[in-house]
Amino acid sequence: MKNKKSAAILALVVFLMVAAFFMDSFQVFQNLIYDRFYESEDPVSQDIVIVGIDDLSYEKIGRWPYSRTMQSQIFESILRDQPAALGIDILYDSKTEAQDDKKLVDTLKKQPVVCGSILVAGKEEWGYLSDDAYIAPFSELKKQVTTGYINASLRPEDNGVVRKTVLAKDFDGEWHPSFAAAVYEKYVQHWDPALADSLSFPARSLYIDYAGKPTAFEHVSAYMVYEGMIPEGFFEDKIVLFGPYSLGMQDEYLTPVNKDEKMFGIEIHANIIQNLINAGFKEDLPGWVDLLLILLVGLLVFLVSRKAKPLIALLANAAMVGALLLLGKILYSQGLVFQVIYPILTIFVLYIITIVYNYLEQMLERKRITGIFGKYVAPQIVDKILAEGEESLKLGGDRKYISALFVDIRGFTPLSEKASPEEVVGILNEYLDLCAKSIFHNGGTLDKFIGDAAMAFYNAPLDLPDHALCAVKTAWEMKQGAELLVKGLEEKYGRSVQFGIGINTGYAVVGNIGSNQRMDYTAIGDTVNTAARLESNAKGGQILISQQTYELVKDKILSTALGGLKVKGKEEEIQIYQVDGIR
Repeated sequence: MKNKKSAAILALVVFLMVAAFFMDSFQVFQNLIYDRFYESEDPVSQDIVIVGIDDLSYEKIGRWPYSRTMQSQIFESILRDQPAALGIDILYDSKTEAQDDKKLVDTLKKQPVVCGSILVAGKEEWGYLSDDAYIAPFSELKKQVTTGYINASLRPEDNGVVRKTVLAKDFDGEWHPSFAAAVYEKYVQHWDPALADSLSFPARSLYIDYAGKPTAFEHVSAYMVYEGMIPEGFFEDKIVLFGPYSLGMQDEYLTPVNKDEKMFGIEIHANIIQNLINAGFKEDLPGWVDLLLILLVGLLVFLVSRKAKPLIALLANAAMVGALLLLGKILYSQGLVFQVIYPILTIFVLYIITIVYNYLEQMLERKRITGIFGKYVAPQIVDKILAEGEESLKLGGDRKYISALFVDIRGFTPLSEKASPEEVVGILNEYLDLCAKSIFHNGGTLDKFIGDAAMAFYNAPLDLPDHALCAVKTAWEMKQGAELLVKGLEEKYGRSVQFGIGINTGYAVVGNIGSNQRMDYTAIGDTVNTAARLESNAKGGQILISQQTYELVKDKILSTALGGLKVKGKEEEIQIYQVDGIR
């Protein structure tokens, strides 16, 4: 592409990609790359165990909800082992039987317990359609336990897949931790109270680095805990998460690690807690870095498109895509998420535009060159220029075996004395048009017009089998075609003109001859000079060929041997033949 146009296209594409980046236009595709190339399974933490309200509990105890007295018995069994933290993924927002509620409060108070709440704050999507709201456990329980919001962070661009979490939110001037963050804080207090006092959680969205697929974390049935079937000390020093673990409770979500099987909400909390323990959260790169990479990639594609051939450009662009994916993987391992889709789209869009633009440009250039040069040089020369580009326009030549043809109009000078200049030009154009058509029809290269004469050669720049015969056929077509022109001239001016034609075959240097400012694609050498001498000795309507040409066509023409001819520049006579017809 031309510099100004390609620079303008580059600027436009980069601008569109930057705009798309700010509008998250291709987040769906970014998520696909994120899921396919970034996410990987890691060992799950042995410090986290799930007590699930599962199908076995449904079968043995009955459908949820259980009485709060029964739930208290389950919690007592867990707390007896002195776990580091107990997270209860249940929303106790309403009261039940007073005795049951009191039992629950008494069981959980002064224990490292976190109960669930619902917090819908700001304009972000949280899986709820209501306005700002905070739904907490009933007041007596809320005073005795820590709360953390349990609603999943669902964004429209994630299509129902839980990829991110927010660890803390401001609501009415008060900071609220998420359920996982509150449980983690209890866990830290268990091991290092001083460190727990200095904990703070960011209010921005963080990518969850999922440790494994659904059911990866150790889990036991709530029924087994209720029946005392769990060994004593099993929950000691561990993070215990209690919550729905059955499809019937409708608390399951799609995750990046598995699009075919949903993960229970309690498992998502477990993954978030493991991220907190291992400092494994992933964050987006600063926006300016993403924008800089879009610009740099665009410049690279621009340079490659200008300099490289199509195949090299394709391979280079593919290599850049691979490098970007590898860079994204490396950054991901360092805790940073690179919005790789935008540089990749920049490459793809620029490459497609370059292909389309270059194709259209070549078509227009081919049409322009054909239109211009086709009026001055043979079609073969035009094809050579189009195929080889500037290389075909360099000075120099190659030694080739060719057949050269010269044709001149006999009697043209006397005719021009009787006709007006305009008529002379018209007559000349008719004859030369006949010459050109005959030459092109037989695959010859029309070298030049020289007044009322013309020069052509065969077997260059394109190889032409039977080039000597093609030259002779050209001469015969000229001779026959001139008969109609002769009749018209005799009737109008009382004079006739005829072609005199000479043909010779041999080696010559063919190529661009001249200077860098003005050159001709022509043939030079003794072969060409001899053909010119034969033409000068040919009478009107006569076709003379050399011995070299005759040997190549003698079985395919009718001819008359004329003996030796002494020509200028030759010490010895050359044997010549007159062409009388084509067999």
